[in-house]
Amino acid sequence: MLEMLRSLSGVWALCCVASAVGCTADPAARTALPDRFVLARHQLLIHSDFPLPEHHRLVEELCVQRADMSHRLGLPASDEPIHVYVFETAERFEEFLRYRHPDFPRRRAFFVETDNRLIVYAQWGDKVGDDLRHEVAHAYLHSAVPHIPLWLDEGLAEYYECHPARRGLNHVQLERLAELLRSGWQPDLVRLEALIPPQQMNRDQYAEAWAWVYFLLHSEPAHLDLVRRYLTDLREGGNRGPLSARIKQACPDAEAVLVRFLADLIDELTVKKSTSLRGKPERHRCPGIECCPGRFTASSRSLAFGRRRNSCS
Repeated sequence: MLEMLRSLSGVWALCCVASAVGCTADPAARTALPDRFVLARHQLLIHSDFPLPEHHRLVEELCVQRADMSHRLGLPASDEPIHVYVFETAERFEEFLRYRHPDFPRRRAFFVETDNRLIVYAQWGDKVGDDLRHEVAHAYLHSAVPHIPLWLDEGLAEYYECHPARRGLNHVQLERLAELLRSGWQPDLVRLEALIPPQQMNRDQYAEAWAWVYFLLHSEPAHLDLVRRYLTDLREGGNRGPLSARIKQACPDAEAVLVRFLADLIDELTVKKSTSLRGKPERHRCPGIECCPGRFTASSRSLAFGRRRNSCS
């Protein structure tokens, strides 16, 4: 009898091991969405397999971002749920994407819009703050404004991905724009507006989209009001024509003004950097950039926006 019990015990152990291996090998189990914990804050439903404090500073930042976007852009805050799925490791996230979204490029985070859901997927890591601020900005915008143009959507996401203390100043994009200006590049909003799928946008176009948004939000109150009116018109009546036409009407030489605005901003940051590194002001301009003498004040449709590998710093 004792030998029989030992034999049965061994069989039971083997069955348990086989069962465990079977579960691990099951693709559906390995690539399931994280959903053990759900944290609800305003529109956000943050799903994870590890506990997040209710008042985690990143969660607080995302809530403040919602209020800031509503106030700054003149948009009513929506109550449409935004599901944010946070994967604990990069490996888990990449396995999920390979199995569930094989057509997606490699990214740390994505925003996906379907007919009835707004979803953000992201991996937890050193850049999760930038990534979530960027992708959740997309979600906030799409919950309030239908059919927002791609360049404006991405430009605002680039603006809001930075830490709130930077007030939208994306140093990565500004450094890229400094390189472009030195090579003779000129902005062209009409060209930017012609882009439709997110996959068409390259690094330089992301930088230009951010530049237009930062310029419109920080150069003059009239420019900010122009953006607000445009977003309101989109909310109320769908497509109301390109924003570039309104910008041209208000500022006929908008591209040249933007170049001067960027050059002045680059010059200002160069001075600050020199001061902090050398302990005294030292004025010098980036080679090849002429700065202006004045100072500017600072569905079944399914859409997927992917977070690129570079981030605000």
